[in-house]
Amino acid sequence: MQDPFIDAAMASELLGINRASLYAYVSRGLIRTMGAPDDPRRRLYNSHDIDQLKKNKLLGKRPKDVAASTLDWGLPVLSSNLTLIHNGHLFYRGHDAVTLAESKTLEDVARLLWNCGDENPFADAAEPAWDASLLGLAADLPMTERCKALLCFVDAGRMTAWQRNKRRLWPGAATLLRSMTAAASNSQPSSLPTHLHLARAWKIDEARADILRSALVLLADHELNASAFATRVVASTGASLGACIDAGLSALSGPLHGGMTSLVELLFDEIEAAADPETVVETRLRRGDGLPGFDHPLYPEGDPRAAILLALLKPHPTRQALIDTVADTTGKLPTIDVALVSLRRELNLPPGAALSLFAIGRTVGWLAHAFEQFSENRLIRPRARYEGPEPINR
Repeated sequence: MQDPFIDAAMASELLGINRASLYAYVSRGLIRTMGAPDDPRRRLYNSHDIDQLKKNKLLGKRPKDVAASTLDWGLPVLSSNLTLIHNGHLFYRGHDAVTLAESKTLEDVARLLWNCGDENPFADAAEPAWDASLLGLAADLPMTERCKALLCFVDAGRMTAWQRNKRRLWPGAATLLRSMTAAASNSQPSSLPTHLHLARAWKIDEARADILRSALVLLADHELNASAFATRVVASTGASLGACIDAGLSALSGPLHGGMTSLVELLFDEIEAAADPETVVETRLRRGDGLPGFDHPLYPEGDPRAAILLALLKPHPTRQALIDTVADTTGKLPTIDVALVSLRRELNLPPGAALSLFAIGRTVGWLAHAFEQFSENRLIRPRARYEGPEPINR
């Protein structure tokens, strides 16, 4: 596996350029560098930045591939005022998400991302209630299916019609967030702040509830990920807010998105059963199974969301041994998925709570993307590059 940082000779060879051109890329901020551990005077170059430059150079020579590349961690495909990922930091409308997570609630971030200004849609939000028998029937469903089922019974009149002023849709969005919170935790909706509602549903104290608050803020949005894009596609058709949330939930459930938390749970189970992280990591790598929850393409130097959440938890020797082993073996660092599973286990939350937190927090971002896409007033309809058999002329 390629090292996170490589020397000048390797960097120049990979890019097919001389040293002077390499230094020019560095001076323009296109390649990050660091001092070598054994000699700070010798510079090492970020291999992720070099890979991206190689990809961009190739695309410049093959214009037809540019569009296809946008669907695979490629060039930006949509304009947005919501979220920026830049130099290892996550920003919501220009505010550092890590800083917001220190004190803000999910409701605060919702008002920021929905661009509510001084208005508070949660003051006018409905507090739906579900029949106890309905809640009982939904209890055994997987989390995403339970949320879809219960959200069908939320007052549709407050959240369906797009042909309204956005301010009239905000209370419906707040109702949807409260409903998602309750459905994901298999409880009745309430007007409590989201983290306090979950603390009551999951029977944890105020100190641990504050960790949930931070996690929810960090999960609120993450630019144009799979579920946000699915949400925007549905919103572009003029569908309801409820339909947009349904699309986001469906995309989130996949193992390459929010469902990754279930794979991380299995990895943690293996580590705890073996009591030897090095053996588990080595065995998985030899089998080609990979290490779920490690290495994020947008954060080559580590996921800041994971870093802050893990710092809020008590030290755990087995968890830290896993993180250290993976870093030493592969150079990969933990993502938000590892942090959420670690949080779930330390706080003794119900199985699946990591994905529940993901869905609840991300609901804020899905709704923000739906609002923003609605304001665009155009259908998202890309074209496919046909590579099938030649048409038969008759």
